[in-house]
Amino acid sequence: MFYLTYAGYELKKWVRDPFARFMIAWPVVLAVIIRFAVPVAEERFGMSFAPYYHVVLASVAVLVSRVSGAIAAFSILDDRDDNVLFSVKVAPLSLEFFIGLKLFLVYAGSVLASAFAIWFSNLSRVSWGVILSVSAVAALGAPMAALLINVVAGNKVEGFAAIKGTGISAVAPIVGLFFFDAKEFWFAVEPGFWPAKALTAAILGNDMMRLSYGTYLLCGLFYGLALILLLYRLFKQKV
Repeated sequence: MFYLTYAGYELKKWVRDPFARFMIAWPVVLAVIIRFAVPVAEERFGMSFAPYYHVVLASVAVLVSRVSGAIAAFSILDDRDDNVLFSVKVAPLSLEFFIGLKLFLVYAGSVLASAFAIWFSNLSRVSWGVILSVSAVAALGAPMAALLINVVAGNKVEGFAAIKGTGISAVAPIVGLFFFDAKEFWFAVEPGFWPAKALTAAILGNDMMRLSYGTYLLCGLFYGLALILLLYRLFKQKV
């Protein structure tokens, strides 16, 4: 009962948090811009950007999770600055549940935001199964980014610097979309590479890809979960 009560409190806190509102609002704004700006740009320049639609959509899936993860990272850094984590250790609330709930909320929000942005942008006719599957794997980048920032940063000032570093790394999976030979795996160390490639395979077809849609997706799932587990262990040692 205590855990359910706290979960309800945490959810209400996120609903009232202006950063959480931003996490919800900005993918909506981004999707609206893509849906209406791309056709206008195509008409203005007299050319179709269709060969690059998969790049736009994959970028959305990757970036939504990274921004959401950065917001969650600052929530945890706030708790660290206020010594909340020390209080948790002596409270009837485990650190795993306390951090896990935050990470789950940001993950769930990222899945919904990414799925909406891909769907509403109207750049591709992929099925809802593909949209939700790719969003579910891409959204693993949110808890990943939140934990990574907290592993390398001890306060919010260091957190800003860490965000810049993780933001730069998010470019790698996008660059990897322009390669269809073995060179694409140079970018595979970045976890966003796998869902981005899975979405590309769903849009362009498996014939153009080194691996199938399902293989990219499963690799991204297991790789992402392994990184989250590793980062959580490192985070737990630090705090």
